[in-house]
Order: sequence, then C-alpha cells, then structure tokens
Amino acid sequence: MDPSVDGVDIISSMPHEILHHILSFIPIEFAIRTSVLSRGWRHVWCHTPCLDFDNLNFYRDLTTAREINHEFQVSWIEFAVSRNVEKLTLVFQGSYYNYDFQKIFYLSSTLTQLSIKHLDTTRGCTLVSWKSLRKLTLWGCSFDDDESLPNILSGSPILETLILYYPARPQRLDLSKSHSLRRLEIKGRPTEIVAPHVHYLSLETSSDGACTLVDVSSLDEARFHIRMKCPLKLDILQPVVLKLFAKLQNVKRLTFTGPVLQILSLAELHGIHYPTFKVETLTLETRLTRSVIPGLAMLLQNSPQLKSLEANPSLLIDIKDRDLDRYLESQGLNPDQCWGSKYEVFPTSDEFFRMISSHRKDETWKLMVLFMEMVTKNVKTLETLVVGWKCIERIVSDKSWFEEYFFQMLPTLSNNNDVSIVFKRY
Repeated sequence: MDPSVDGVDIISSMPHEILHHILSFIPIEFAIRTSVLSRGWRHVWCHTPCLDFDNLNFYRDLTTAREINHEFQVSWIEFAVSRNVEKLTLVFQGSYYNYDFQKIFYLSSTLTQLSIKHLDTTRGCTLVSWKSLRKLTLWGCSFDDDESLPNILSGSPILETLILYYPARPQRLDLSKSHSLRRLEIKGRPTEIVAPHVHYLSLETSSDGACTLVDVSSLDEARFHIRMKCPLKLDILQPVVLKLFAKLQNVKRLTFTGPVLQILSLAELHGIHYPTFKVETLTLETRLTRSVIPGLAMLLQNSPQLKSLEANPSLLIDIKDRDLDRYLESQGLNPDQCWGSKYEVFPTSDEFFRMISSHRKDETWKLMVLFMEMVTKNVKTLETLVVGWKCIERIVSDKSWFEEYFFQMLPTLSNNNDVSIVFKRY
C-alpha cells in the first residue's frame, strides 16, 4: 500500500489528539525529535499529555557530575505542578534525596495521581491541599515527624488509594479520618493500622516485625504476606499472625501466601484453634508442600461459606523446612511425627522447587491431583476450583495423556460432584 496520500503521509494526516496519545508512550527526547519532520510536526510534541524522561541517562549524568543544582530540579518539578499536571511520578535515583518543596507543590488542585520514590525527607508539608488527589504512592520516603503524613491525608479529601512501601514513619497509621479511602497497600511498617473505611488491604510485613490491625471493620478483600528475615522468631510470629487472622474472619475475599499458611500449620500441629471465617473466595500463592497442608486443611474446614478457591503455585520464599523442624523440636515436638504419614505424600520445599523448575510432567500432575483431592475433601460448599501453573500448557498439550490422567482422577473427587475444576496458565 502506498504510505502517502496526495504527498502527505497517513500518520501526519491523523488528528492531533491521536498523535499526542502516540507520543505519550515514548521518551520525551524522541518525541521532541519529531519536530524536525515537517512544519506541521514542529509543535505537536508540546501538547503530549505525558512527559517521560529517561531515568537511566539522568542517573548516569548525576554520577559523573561534580556539582548538582538541586534547586533547579525542585523548581522544574514545581513548574510542572504550576502547569496543572494531573499525574506525576518522581523517582529519585541512587541515594535518598532531601528536597524542600515550595508551597505550590502542596497546593495543587489538579493532581489526581502522585507517586514519589526514594525521597529522604519531606519538609514543609504542614499545609497540604490536594483536592483532586485520588491515588498516592510513597515508596521508601521518610518524614521529619509523625504529623507529616496526617497532614497529607487531611489535605487529600477524596483520596481513594494509598500505597506505602517501607515507610520509616509513622509507627501508628491512623486513617480513621480518611473517609474516602478504599484501597490500602503496605509493605514494611507501621506496627498499628487503624483503617475503618478501607475495603481492600494488601499487607506485607516482615518476620521480625509485628503488625496489629486495630480497626479494619469495612474490609471486603485482603492479601497477607510475610517476608522472611533472619533470625526467625517463630515463637513471636505465630501469635501475631493469629491475632491478624482474628481481624480477617469476616472478610469475603482473602489471599494468603506460603509463609502465612506455614504459620497456620505450626498452630494446627500445636493444637491451637483459630476462628471460623466467612470467606467466599480464597486465593493461595504458595508452594504446594507438606509444611503448608496442615494449616491449609484447617483453614478450609473453618471456612463453611467458601465457594471459590484459586491456587497459584509459586516459588515465593517461604520458611525453610529445617527452620520449621528446629522450632517444633524447641517446643518438645518430634518433626517426623508431626508431619507423619498424613502429610508426607506432599513434597518438601526443596523437592517442590526441583519439580517445578525442571517441569517434571508426571510428578507435577500427581501433585495437582493430591492437592485437588485434599481440597474437595475439606470443603463441602466449593463450587469452583481454579489451579494455575506455569507449566500447565505442557501438561494439557498432550491430549491423550491428559485425558487418561484426568479420568483416573475422577473417582477421587466423587465426594463433591458439583465442583467445577479450571486449569489456567499464568
């Protein structure tokens, strides 16, 4: 096809709104270069709704420069705010930076999304007015005092999503006055969370830090993950997790990772009972190993309203088997007897890792059958069971092999004939 019509290329004949949208997907230096294409292109880039600067080149310039004019960088950001920018992402590369923003930065009426990464201190935010801000992300940002974040929140009256990754402060996160806040994502601190209006909570806490959910009474959905840090203090971690579970018992949609299920397994092996849940949709991100099965089985038995379960076997770092065994021994329990014949049909963490890494088809399928059988035996209300697997495509591609194994499995699932089983590749 002739790329031109009457001497004018097709792209140039497009409406400027479409050209602006196209240019928003490329770094700004390439967008600027389009100004030399023709007279009609000279000012097109000036109206692109998104400016994307090459962070890598910027960082390389910083590492070779002898003197950095931080005031210029701050004034550039404030200029963008003064031009009524709506979505602003600031990533301060390398070491953490200390900037003093002027009042105009905190008095934007057009900002709807703001993301800041690696800002060492945020002084000057005593008066904040972000009337249009709906989503705020603070990654590795510090505050001078415990009042800075509350000032930001009080000045963001329609904030809907708050994402805090590894904040140094505050220790107590009180969101009781943030009536519009619906989504909260936290990695790391704080140690206490008061969020009575939040509907979705994603909490990733470390094994060396306790976190207490004081008020999450409006939660509909939650995800809970524990990041492992040495030395492990399982005797402290176990009661913390059980207290968190008590606050999640009315949540309809839950997602748990391997370390959480392993902690529940320890509680089950100790004979510690935890509450009945009202969960209807449960998602698992875990290795399907013997150390998660006791806790998972009890969780399923304590979920009488469960309708849908999705298992996405993953290689997320979990608690090593030897650390679990040492803890059981410290409690006067015999690890071999604890895991016993009831759970030994499931692989250890190391065995699971080797199996999924090497795509062993037969072993993988047998494990899936064991898992599905365990689930259907422990849940009588289940309607849908979704099993995701990175290598599922290899397993089901051999149709005759798959059908043979699947029909062999059917008798083991006869206790729950109404469950729909779905396999998916993710």
